[in-house]
Order: sequence, then C-alpha cells, then structure tokens
Amino acid sequence: MQPAARISAAIEILIEIAAATEAADRVVDRYFRNRRYAGKQDRAAINGIVWYALRRQGSIAHLTGEAASPRLTAMAAAVLSGFTDAATLEGWCTGEGHAPAPLSAAERAGLGRLATVGDVPDCVAGDYPESLDPLLRRRFGDRLGAVMAAMAGRAPLDLRVNTLKATREEVLGELAGLGLRAVPCALSPVGIRIEGRERLGQLAPFAEGRIEVQDEGSQLVALACAARPGQAIADYCAGAGGKALALAAAMNGQGRLLALDVEERRLSRMKPRLERAGIAGFVETAAISPELMAREAGAFDCVLVDAPCSLSGTWRRNPAARWSLTPDRVAELAELQGQIIDEAARLVRPGGRLVYATCSVFMEEDEDVVAGFLTRHPDFAPLALEQALPGIMDNGLGVALDPAAQGTDGFFVSAVTRASAG
Repeated sequence: MQPAARISAAIEILIEIAAATEAADRVVDRYFRNRRYAGKQDRAAINGIVWYALRRQGSIAHLTGEAASPRLTAMAAAVLSGFTDAATLEGWCTGEGHAPAPLSAAERAGLGRLATVGDVPDCVAGDYPESLDPLLRRRFGDRLGAVMAAMAGRAPLDLRVNTLKATREEVLGELAGLGLRAVPCALSPVGIRIEGRERLGQLAPFAEGRIEVQDEGSQLVALACAARPGQAIADYCAGAGGKALALAAAMNGQGRLLALDVEERRLSRMKPRLERAGIAGFVETAAISPELMAREAGAFDCVLVDAPCSLSGTWRRNPAARWSLTPDRVAELAELQGQIIDEAARLVRPGGRLVYATCSVFMEEDEDVVAGFLTRHPDFAPLALEQALPGIMDNGLGVALDPAAQGTDGFFVSAVTRASAG
C-alpha cells in the first residue's frame, strides 16, 4: 500500500470505530481480516496512526481547534506520530486511486495549528475529559501526568502459565523455541510478558492450554484470593472466566470452585477455555438467584467479587471509552458495586475471605466501596495483602495498581475477612 492509501485506511477505521458499539480493537481486527491484501508493514503503519488518534483524541481536538472529524483526527495523528509532515500529507491528498480527497480549507488550517499551540491544560495533555480531573487527581495527585502518559502507551501482552500443565520455566523455554521474545512478569509468579504483538491462537502452548492471555494485574487479583487445594471458592462475577481459570490452577483442581454470574450466557463463554485448560470437570457454573444465595450462604472459604466498573484502568486498550465516561456514571457504578459486595458477602463462611476488585482507577469505585462495606458489616475487617502479593504496598483498604507504577492495567484489589464464629 502507498502511504496515501494507509492514511485512507486509518480514516476508514476511525469512522467505523466512531459508529461502533464494540471495543476499538475488535473493529480494527475485523477491518484487517476483511482486507488480507494489507501486509504486515501496512498493518503496523495503519495501526500506529489509528491508536495514536484514539489515545490522543482530546489533545488532537484541542490542537486542531475543533472537535475533529475522524478524517482530520487521522491526518493530525499521522503528523503528530511522525508518520509524515503536514506539507507531504497535503500532497498525498489528491483523491486519486486510494488517496484521501484534497484537504478543505478548515482541515488545512487545523493541521497548520499543530505546530503553533503552546501550553495546554492538564486534561488536554493527558487526553481525558475535564469532568474526570477531580477523580483522577484524588487517586494520583502529583503522579497524574506520569500515569496518563503511561495510559497513552501500548498495553503489553501478558500471559498466565497454567500450572496444572506446565511450569513458567518450561513455557519460557517453549516460547523461546518458537522465536518469541518472552520474559517473566515482575510481580506475578505465574506471569510471562511477550515483547511485541504476537498472534497466539495457533501456537501449541495456547492451543494445548499451557498459557492464557491475562494482564499481570488481573493475575494479581486472583493471587489475592490465596487459593489453596481443598478450599471452597466462589467467583461471584465470573464473566468469561479468566480469574476462575487462575483460581482453578492455584487449587490444583482440588476442592470446590463455583463460577457465578447474573447471566448464564456470559458463563457459557467459559466452556472452551475450561476445556483447553483441562479443568472442565472441576469448575461448577451457575446463574445467581435468590435460591442459590440461600442455599450457598456461608459455604465458601473465599469469595471473589470482580465487580462491574468504569474500566478506566483499561484505557490503554480501549482509549475511546474515556470520552463517554462521566462522574455521574462513576457514582452509579459505585452504588451498584456496594450492592454487589453486600450480596456476595453472604456466601463467606466465618473466618473466610472476601476479595473485591475492579479494573478502575477511581477511589470512588475502589477504597470508598470497601470503606462503605466495612461500615455496613462490622463482622468483617481489612486483611493485609502483603503475604499474598509480596512487594506490593497495601494502603490499608487494598492495593492500587497502574501502568506507570507497576506496568499493569489499572486495578484495585482488597481483601476483608469475616470474624470467626464464637
């Protein structure tokens, strides 16, 4: 593909993303699946423009002087990312063949402003909505700029080793033999980080269930449960089962693991992953219902609540999501999270552990929810996580992770324990 055609492709993708209801990475993947003629270098160049545009949407709009269209956003991203310069870009825009149409006067003026804008507000430099500034500052304080710079980067590809089938050392050797550059994760003892973007679906370690794709932060959430063989553990918001898989491995397939969700449909997506991991016969699944809650009350050594949240910790992966998020929505989610953790606590036995987690960076969804729970439930008390997560600082109500400090997605995890009977 010629450079002009790459610009056109980036514009097409951004238009599709703007109209879609699904995550940006799925739109991008589908675009390239339908255009097999795009080579590896073409995909890399187009992806570079698209993801720069998504991660810098706010600053591009500010720099160009308007709420930029997908077309102007793509062209500004091509300039700001170093793909080309404004004069060369204008020369490409001829409208001939696969080239973009000629620049309008407004587009020419917008691109011309890229080199003239001086200092910008923090929310522009960090590419987040101004309305979220108080929430982000509450969490990060003086670190906000560094964190948002990290959020603008590409998320790593992390794997979790299925210890039911292999050790981390064995998998590292296998991946090296396949030509992949892989290193141990810094914090998770079962994590591996892949350098570069690799397609794993057809590789033997993935197809045969020795590895699963899972961000290191998500792995740490599962480790906070301190699962052991023989325990009874419930994954209360199991979804597609990523953390249930990790818990099953930590339990060595011994004991009882119940994966729950409000929708049976979500749990059905877990089945092929369980089969690949070799634990389909071990993990129970069930939809949450009043009858189940009454039957299982007080039955579990540990209950994991990976609560629905704002997903603000995953902005590296879905940067467009930040622009639809508001403080009111965060408050609504916090109220829901409080209701969910209250319900899940009914399943914890005396002396048992309740682990609450989100992939949110907002304290309103994290520490505030835990503090509110402890006020409503005096029979529960905070449980330090230093033993389960060595080397990570617990703030008294939990552990907060972010891409600048730990190199993970943004996660929060907290553990509380129920008083023993008598």
